[in-house]
Amino acid sequence: MKVAIFHNLLFGGAKRVMVEQARFLKKNGHDVDVFTTSTENDQFDMLEVSDHVFTYPFEIKKSIIPLFGRMVQDLNNFYFLNLHHKKIAKEIHRRKYDVLLVHPDRFTQAPFLLKYSIAPSAYYCEEPLRMVYEYSLRLREQVGFFKRLYEELTRLYRKRIDRENARNATVPIASCFHIRERMIEAYDVYPQVAYPGVDENIFKPKKMRKKNEVLFIGNKDVVNDGYDLVVAALRKIPKQIRPKLHIIEWKKQNKERMSEDELVNLYNSVKITLCLSRFETFGLVPLESMACATPVIATNVSGHRETVINGKTGFLVDFNPKEIAEKITYLLANPEILEKIGGQARLHVLASWTWRRKGEDLEKILQNLSSRK
Repeated sequence: MKVAIFHNLLFGGAKRVMVEQARFLKKNGHDVDVFTTSTENDQFDMLEVSDHVFTYPFEIKKSIIPLFGRMVQDLNNFYFLNLHHKKIAKEIHRRKYDVLLVHPDRFTQAPFLLKYSIAPSAYYCEEPLRMVYEYSLRLREQVGFFKRLYEELTRLYRKRIDRENARNATVPIASCFHIRERMIEAYDVYPQVAYPGVDENIFKPKKMRKKNEVLFIGNKDVVNDGYDLVVAALRKIPKQIRPKLHIIEWKKQNKERMSEDELVNLYNSVKITLCLSRFETFGLVPLESMACATPVIATNVSGHRETVINGKTGFLVDFNPKEIAEKITYLLANPEILEKIGGQARLHVLASWTWRRKGEDLEKILQNLSSRK
């Protein structure tokens, strides 16, 4: 197959998924070209995982002028970005690809490109546009009437853009069953599922001394990430056995990013990884941790339920600091069980969650899509 992949993603889990999908398809003998509007320089070298990278720069700069500046930003987002994607679609058509695999655009979520694609297209959705669907992300600021009205109207328009673009995909693809249900609700489409995976040759156990630490990857000031649950749970553990908390905040990582080797070493150096999001999409952290044979304690929500086997590869818990503290204490007090669960977690990843296995699911969807030409 001749595959075009589009994205406008910043460094993070969603971009890692796109990179690994490109890598898998190229390794399997397909011609893979990447189209992007992002000029971000990060640790992902797209030329290692694709044949060509075509960049069409587009940035929406923030303005210091309150309302007028916001209106200029939205004009760029809603109008000029649309025209920009139309030009990219023409170039993709000119190069005669068999399929177009579309990942999100950070400005709109579902990209405008899906409206203009002539090649059969697949939209790989890791979440609908959260700010317009989730009550917890509603506008909470106490602002003036006109500012609030403008914000509400633009959110309605963003919702329309996300929905219409997503519905233009020939085949919608969800990153997990939880996201499939959200896509059905938001877009009235019926997606196929192609899970992300993890590279077991990178994320693997190392012979390192385990520190009395637990790892939390998330932002302290984002309620959904569950940092408050971490703090409340650790306070319930007696000081003499309380583990130290190691925190990685992705917002800070944007300034000084951790390399893959550093991240793998971190998973291997702690005893437990805490994934306490109140509302996760899919979540690569549990998979990466389990691949390193480090047990996971995760909230019983969303993608966590699809990757963590309760009591075998880790624990699924409620939003209850007391329960979380009890699970941490149990594992720390029983090192043989901690090691056993870590080993089972690694085997679980090898059996079901490698990119070699999950990439095949995506490949089959794209091959069936290409036959529609």
